Amino acid sequence: DSLLQEMTNRAPKVARLIPIDTPDNSSSDSESDTEQEGKEIQVEFEARSPEEEDYHGIRRLLQQLFLRNQVVNVSKVAETILAQRYIGSVIKQSVGEDNDSDDGMDDPNEVYAVSTVINLSEKNRESVTGLRTFLLEQTAKGGDRQVLQYVTDLLNKNVGFLINERFINIPAQITVPLWETLQTEMKKAKDRNLPFEFGHYIMICKLYKTKTDTTQDHQAVVFSNPEEELIVAESELCIDYDVADESDNDMGGNWTDGVEMNPWRRIVVFRADKLDNIIRDVQQNFPTGVTA
Repeated sequence: DSLLQEMTNRAPKVARLIPIDTPDNSSSDSESDTEQEGKEIQVEFEARSPEEEDYHGIRRLLQQLFLRNQVVNVSKVAETILAQRYIGSVIKQSVGEDNDSDDGMDDPNEVYAVSTVINLSEKNRESVTGLRTFLLEQTAKGGDRQVLQYVTDLLNKNVGFLINERFINIPAQITVPLWETLQTEMKKAKDRNLPFEFGHYIMICKLYKTKTDTTQDHQAVVFSNPEEELIVAESELCIDYDVADESDNDMGGNWTDGVEMNPWRRIVVFRADKLDNIIRDVQQNFPTGVTA
């Protein structure tokens, strides 16, 4: 009950404006390529605490990560994110008086990104139970007992499930203020004896690999969120799994130069004290003003 009171009493964070030049990747197929080529829309985004009206938007972003998987209940995960009003942010379009409804963005309530962390030791939550089961099942499929033991032991410690989801046309630079805010919020939560002291983080990255005829063939890897490649570089463990059967092409198919690619996911484990370095690396590799 005390945790619930903390969540209820927590005032929403003040929305912060995050101006970004966003390539318009949301155009409909009916519009010609020549009209859309090179078109950019000037949109102001703001980071704010998740609210009830964001439920469907958060759920949609989670769905693109977990696809048709039945073990993880994305509705329950979305509810958990909303319940943690003191942790996490959503990115929404900043709605001003002079905003034109024809500026390329459809819904002012649309959630364009979500950044948060869920405590995987809270086993009484249905959302957490599903995430834990899913992580163990995917690890077990690899057939390596040592790796399975490592993940099993890890889930008995203080570990956070890091969520970093966004629309494909939102650039990587957005993660820097989101992760910095998340770190600040976790420090405040720990000061209030809330359970956000983590030794490790686990996250799932969306990526694509080139289709190959044999397992010996080299596979090119493309990250959906390019900054997550920097997390992999700092990781202690990575587990890949194929999701081609679960997705409706999921942005797969023919990519540049006619290369055919399949959607995959990568479970990444890294030490919590690495997050500062990762944020610095993202700042250096994705400088503001340059879209990823």
